[in-house]
Amino acid sequence: MKYHKYIEKGPMPSRQSMRELLRKAVSFNCSIEEVDLLDSLDRVTAQDIKTKRELPNLPTGKMDGIGVKAKDFAAGIPDTHSWREGCEYVFVNTGCSIIPPYDTLIMIEDVDFSKGHLIIKKLPKAGQLVDLPGSTIRRDEILLPRCTRITPPLMGLLAAGGIKKIPVFVKPKVAFIPTGDELSPWQEETLPPGKNAESNSVMVYGFLQKYQAKPLILPIVSDDREALKKALQTAAQKADIIIINAGSSKGTKDFTLEILEDEGNILVYELGCRPGKHSSFSFFRGKPVLGMAGPPNGAELAARFYLSELIDIYYGQKEKIVASITVNADFSFQPTGKADFCIQAHVYKKNNEYYAELLNAKTVTRPYLLQKCNSFIYLPAGQRIDAGEKVEAELLEGRETIDWR
Repeated sequence: MKYHKYIEKGPMPSRQSMRELLRKAVSFNCSIEEVDLLDSLDRVTAQDIKTKRELPNLPTGKMDGIGVKAKDFAAGIPDTHSWREGCEYVFVNTGCSIIPPYDTLIMIEDVDFSKGHLIIKKLPKAGQLVDLPGSTIRRDEILLPRCTRITPPLMGLLAAGGIKKIPVFVKPKVAFIPTGDELSPWQEETLPPGKNAESNSVMVYGFLQKYQAKPLILPIVSDDREALKKALQTAAQKADIIIINAGSSKGTKDFTLEILEDEGNILVYELGCRPGKHSSFSFFRGKPVLGMAGPPNGAELAARFYLSELIDIYYGQKEKIVASITVNADFSFQPTGKADFCIQAHVYKKNNEYYAELLNAKTVTRPYLLQKCNSFIYLPAGQRIDAGEKVEAELLEGRETIDWR
């Protein structure tokens, strides 16, 4: 047996360089399906969607008030002592039609009634507080352009436009191949001695559901070259994207890159960013293959950074801008080696300032890490962080979730 040495082959891209590489190298031929409007949340439109309605279809009131005729106010506020509802004015509720000859709305706060007689307190401008036909949705207006991810407000917009069926991209099928003689299915009640629970498939399943992809979880593949090759062939037949978990490092039984060298096309043997450094990217029978590091921490970051990028490419989404805040580091850190480092950190607020504490995945339990980690601090190779230094932290969730101390 011998250890594989792939780190000397090809580029070792940083996180951003890896994302850019994926966007240049990968393209998809996406199928289209129609879904009901009520099932369209988080789906991505495959075509421009044009309204079937003009809204409003008649002039409507912007607020509660009375509808009047602008010509009656040409010389100022008239004597309204003898005005009658349904003749000189009508009551109009927000969103209700103002039918000619009424063409102007006066807010209910600007009128009064004394002994049954109308009193107007403020001179209106002609046509004020009236939505004209098409002012909400124009005739033939594009409600949603192609490649739009549908949100709850956009579902409401589609309903307003009379759209019942939505053309969307078919969810990409993503095959996940767990590898390793040391693994046992996570469902087993009692693990055999020396075995580890294969749990990355469940984590990736969750990420894929979140990313609007269809997971295809394959059985655990033993550390056997032919078995691994057969699993890749099966995945290539069934999936749009392939993830192979573990087997991309330098162990004596890490055959993934060896097979992909012979049968596919490797673009990245190893990343220039840790954790998850032993991840790779290649093509096998025309399908993109993300080699994902085996340890859960590296696998999680590969799913967050690169699997999400592949799904965004499939759906035609632009590269995401990460929300970040400036924090005071309450730790010092200098990574070893020549790779960039993605620090997992816990951001908290104290005395109206944000602080970050280091979470070392090698010295804390996985539950503690996941309970506390709410941000990443990306540190380029050769740099360090000193305690008290201000750095940028990328938030995993919104600022409202940050705790106070």
